[in-house]
Amino acid sequence: MNPKPLIGMMLGWAVRQDLMRACSLAASHYGADFYYFQTRNIKEDTIIGMQLEDNQWVEKEFRYPDVIYDNTRRRGHPWFEEAYRKLEHVPMGHTLGSRSMGKTKVYNMIRGDAELKKHLIPFMTLRDPEKGWAFIEKHKRVILKPDGGFMGRDAFTVVLKKDGSIEMSDQQHLHRLDRQQMLDLLAKMIPLNYCAQKMIRSVTPHGFPFHIRVHVSKNGQNQWTVPYKSVTLSLMPQVKVTNSDFTYRGTSTWKDFLQQQFGEEEGGPTDEALKEYGLKLAAFLEERIEGEFHEVGLDLGVDRKGKFWLFEAVLGLPRSPYYQMQGSLPAIAYTLYVLKRHRGETVQDAIQNGEERE
Repeated sequence: MNPKPLIGMMLGWAVRQDLMRACSLAASHYGADFYYFQTRNIKEDTIIGMQLEDNQWVEKEFRYPDVIYDNTRRRGHPWFEEAYRKLEHVPMGHTLGSRSMGKTKVYNMIRGDAELKKHLIPFMTLRDPEKGWAFIEKHKRVILKPDGGFMGRDAFTVVLKKDGSIEMSDQQHLHRLDRQQMLDLLAKMIPLNYCAQKMIRSVTPHGFPFHIRVHVSKNGQNQWTVPYKSVTLSLMPQVKVTNSDFTYRGTSTWKDFLQQQFGEEEGGPTDEALKEYGLKLAAFLEERIEGEFHEVGLDLGVDRKGKFWLFEAVLGLPRSPYYQMQGSLPAIAYTLYVLKRHRGETVQDAIQNGEERE
């Protein structure tokens, strides 16, 4: 009898326990053993990690895993260089360099596809304060955000009023600026690699800002799938960045959101259009990016005419706290596919084994 494959989940910092629990359950579902570990606990031959036993996490010393589900994704970053060196012979599914795919790099790629770019929001990389100001004058409502940022951190929204006054929100306080103050702020953002993007008014009928997450993931057959779609709402309408830590966030079931927002059911026009866009975008990026990735989180908004727009596509660590199990099942299945491929099994073997476990 062949031993169970051993999956190690690599973390570089503290992460919500429900994610590791979901991954452990997914591994068990596919007939594998699982433990998670921090990069600082990797030794030359063994790893100090945590394994779920009788619903409790137990610390143990493990052998190197057969395959790694990399939830650090900082390959090439000096802080994590030693961890990747020690594990260089263990297969991993994500091989992109640390933060190698910034927002504008992905936007510029999307420009190359006639269909995908229809949902691309006007944007620019900040390189000159005057050009940044011209962008604000043109679009009136703009969001300024770090090109490599996440979770809405350090993002600012700017509104140019009809009387020429400028309102800027840092998601906590509203500031009123004049033109020169705005230019000075833009100048400070340039060395911090900020980009500007037209702000889409994506709100519910009751005025609550929202964004949609379409999670695209490879499965055990190396195929792109959409395991879930979700919605995040800002219950503080003055905070426009819905994934900001400074807002009180809420959610809804996807089914209820479709009914309330669009009067549609699952499998209806909006649901299918979002799924199709997510799958097409993931496949498009895979063809053009050197290195492997297997999860993409698309954040989208919907304007008053019902058209959806791409806020950003996250290739780093896309996850939602409300859908850990749905995201973990295909991720772990794909991790086992990576192991089979590494061992030289044929694609047909991988498909057959995956079907047997499912």
